[in-house]
Amino acid sequence: MKILKHRVNSYDKIDDNFGAEIDIRDQNGELVVSHDLPNSSSIRLEEFLKKINKQQLIAINIKSVEIETNLKEIISKIDLENYFTFDWPIPSLIKAQNNQIICAFRLSEYEKEIFPNCSWVWIDSFKEIWYGQKELEDLKNKGFNIALVSPELHGREIDFGRFESIVDTGIADAICTNNPEYW
Repeated sequence: MKILKHRVNSYDKIDDNFGAEIDIRDQNGELVVSHDLPNSSSIRLEEFLKKINKQQLIAINIKSVEIETNLKEIISKIDLENYFTFDWPIPSLIKAQNNQIICAFRLSEYEKEIFPNCSWVWIDSFKEIWYGQKELEDLKNKGFNIALVSPELHGREIDFGRFESIVDTGIADAICTNNPEYW
């Protein structure tokens, strides 16, 4: 199982021992790493990815639209293979897939539709853990890699015991967490 350190959006947050979840946006036609609106100190995505250990999994959270072509160019240029993208709006997700970008769709207590031709599923739980081992096994049997969002990202430490018991089944391929050292 891969451990994704949440919101690795600056050089000082990079840790070669863990994968990284990063946020990307468009800024004046360039892709930058930024969770919030980009500014003059936002790092260009291409430069940032050159500093990350490409042996580790990278989850790229999409925060802008109409960036598929630029993202594909950067991914190809730096030969990034161990990654997936997520949080695309549906029209952009289709374009990303057409550009042969590795994509995930999100499932949560609010989003229940399986999106075709994705290799990953990003399982989130905003208010409570809504899934169990059976739901994850069904997704796995359909051929999806599973990335689970740890409940502490939504301030729900109370759900951590249940989350840990689901993780202990070994069905998840990745966990996104603020506490990568724990895993």
